[in-house]
Amino acid sequence: MACALGGIVLGATAAGMELTDAEPHLAMWVGAAAGVLFLAALPLVRADAEEAAAVRPRLLIGASAGAVLAVIGLWRATGRHQPVVLLLLVPALLLSVIATLAIREARLAAHARRMRQLRARLQGQEDERRRWAQELHDQTLQDLAALELWLAGLSRTHDPDRLAAGVQDARSMVHEQIGVLRHLITQMRPLALDILGLTAAIQDLARRAEGDVSVACDVEHLPADLSPDAQVAIYRIVQEALSNALQHAESRRIAVRARVEGANLVITVRDDGRGMPSSEPVESLTPSFGRIGMRERAESLGAELSWSSPEGRGTLVTLRIPS
Repeated sequence: MACALGGIVLGATAAGMELTDAEPHLAMWVGAAAGVLFLAALPLVRADAEEAAAVRPRLLIGASAGAVLAVIGLWRATGRHQPVVLLLLVPALLLSVIATLAIREARLAAHARRMRQLRARLQGQEDERRRWAQELHDQTLQDLAALELWLAGLSRTHDPDRLAAGVQDARSMVHEQIGVLRHLITQMRPLALDILGLTAAIQDLARRAEGDVSVACDVEHLPADLSPDAQVAIYRIVQEALSNALQHAESRRIAVRARVEGANLVITVRDDGRGMPSSEPVESLTPSFGRIGMRERAESLGAELSWSSPEGRGTLVTLRIPS
């Protein structure tokens, strides 16, 4: 933003020249140049950028300030003791126009931000539906089709022993599919959260995550008086962090911890996997829909959510919730 920096320098110079009664024509041109540089910086700020809502109104205000300084220099250059009425109207008109544009810019930026959040939320929901449909099609539906063929074959047998063995196998297949459906239902809405509470629900998440990895879970310090919405948000954040560690981090050990630090409840999920890229800050990475969902849930709690790679190894997800 060289234009903005140049505008700041020239604006400060013009203000100093006005305060020291420097040559008015020079002060006028310096103030006008500052305003032009601020205006030139406007197209360089992307309308969909996160900082646009704060930066663009400030650039507009800087442009108006440069214009006012230029008008003051022009007034002083006329040598009049009282400013011409038109010279008074010019800065007033400029300020009103700039204020209107700044409000419009802020509204457009806020609308663009809401649209991005809505698209990300809808995309996340669509991804979840696609994943559930894929699991139902690839596993449950296929196994049920196989069970149908199995039962059709049993209906034609007259051997009691074969019939008994076939019924037992069919019961095993049905039992397995009940487990799969329970797993999907738990992902949609964790029953353990409703029945046993947040601590037991997260411990259940950790138990179900174990297999090729070792999962240590210490969440005894979770308060029992959290609101239902807060419990769901914390559960989903931990669930997504565990899912990322299992699917993408190539980790062997995962630790889930909850502790109280001063007035904050701190929940961490740490793995010993590949970690985050070390060449750039974690926050600058392109966010996934899962990370966007985690951030939105953290914001709903008024909490701070961060990712880091301690000592360059593994990933540490930290959720800091103010009490």
